[in-house]
Amino acid sequence: MKLKIDNDEGNIGIITNERQIENKEKELNSLYRIANQLEQRIFKLEKGLESHAKCIGELRGKNDI
Repeated sequence: MKLKIDNDEGNIGIITNERQIENKEKELNSLYRIANQLEQRIFKLEKGLESHAKCIGELRGKNDI
């Protein structure tokens, strides 16, 4: 049994739906990339704060002596 579509409306709907799905996938990939970049920046900031806290602790230790 062959399915024949006499008008293009069905095809346009399918193509439009596929493009919408592709666009949503692209948006999700963009959001994942942004989230990953933010996560990396937060990690670097945490490392920097950790380093500063260590230096401050060492300075306080020297001043107490």
